[in-house]
Amino acid sequence: MNKKIIALFIGILFIPSAVYASDVNVFVHNSPISTGGFISNDTTYVPLRAVSEALGAQVIWDNDTRSVYIDTDEDTITGKVIEEASESVVAIVGNHKSNYITGTASDYNELTAHGTGVIIKSGGSILTNAHVVSDIDNITVVFSDGESYPAQVQYMDKESDLAVIKVGRLGLKPITFAEAGSAFAGQSVVAIGTPLSLSMRNSASKGIISGVNVNVSKAYYPLLQTDAAINGGNSGGPLLNMKGQLIGINSSKYAGVGIEGLSFSIPLDTINYVLKQFEMNGKVCRPNLGITLENSWEARIGLPTKKGVTVKTSSSDILKTGDMINKVNGVEVHSIVDFNKVLRDTYLSGSIKVIYIRNGEQISSDIVPNIN
Repeated sequence: MNKKIIALFIGILFIPSAVYASDVNVFVHNSPISTGGFISNDTTYVPLRAVSEALGAQVIWDNDTRSVYIDTDEDTITGKVIEEASESVVAIVGNHKSNYITGTASDYNELTAHGTGVIIKSGGSILTNAHVVSDIDNITVVFSDGESYPAQVQYMDKESDLAVIKVGRLGLKPITFAEAGSAFAGQSVVAIGTPLSLSMRNSASKGIISGVNVNVSKAYYPLLQTDAAINGGNSGGPLLNMKGQLIGINSSKYAGVGIEGLSFSIPLDTINYVLKQFEMNGKVCRPNLGITLENSWEARIGLPTKKGVTVKTSSSDILKTGDMINKVNGVEVHSIVDFNKVLRDTYLSGSIKVIYIRNGEQISSDIVPNIN
């Protein structure tokens, strides 16, 4: 008998009919799940738990009855997210260094200010907003079990409005990070925090992602927009997807007569960048071209525009006041937030290629920045 036929025959005898194929990948909402599927008799099979949980369902296995229970009830899933994440959420309180701080001071005790944080390392590292801890002394962290510990600011970056504080407590439960860039408009989210009063510690609200990559006045990088209720004291708390994973840090909102559901969170791409910079440098080191910028009038009021950003002041030997910058490292920029984001995402070392318009002429220059 031909050896190839024998080998094939033996293979058919001893290899199960299910053929595991490395090229059978499973994507849920365009995100890959870690466990792949297999093909049997021209039918593709996918892992029940992995796919169900990726869709936001709760999956429970009963070994006694060998039964799988899949619960897609929205209330059950939301309650589970809040229950499991709350252990990783803390309240942060301290004494004012100076005056009343809008959005962080308690209406019930003007001598103190409070906010929220989320545990990112079991050894006591907690992520929060820079504005929560930048103007308070005697920082105290209150955990979900009611225990309180003093904390010190470990790292702070006011531009991104992120900070890490440290407590002397071990064995904490870190929050799980979602995949960067996985947030999308219409996605259901839960915000957990300490609005208005410490008595409301770890209260939750639910909403959706209203927009991604949103340019907000005075924000350094793009933000997530959500209609989940966020109030004074929620700052620094987590914005979670329906798997209980961190997709943002709640930071600000628009408030006023006739304004509802306009809250903003710092997305994971910024969070990951800042945390990496903290670990590497002890601060965020940014390239500085020696210029200040201003937006076009279209960008200022939020209109779509192809215009670049204009140099307002300059100490650069290359860029001059009035130059309009259109591209940075090959990426178009139409606002100051775009400019900051491109530098964050593209600059590693060396020079920066800037394309700009001066007196109607397009010029390309390679500029070596200072690192601040």
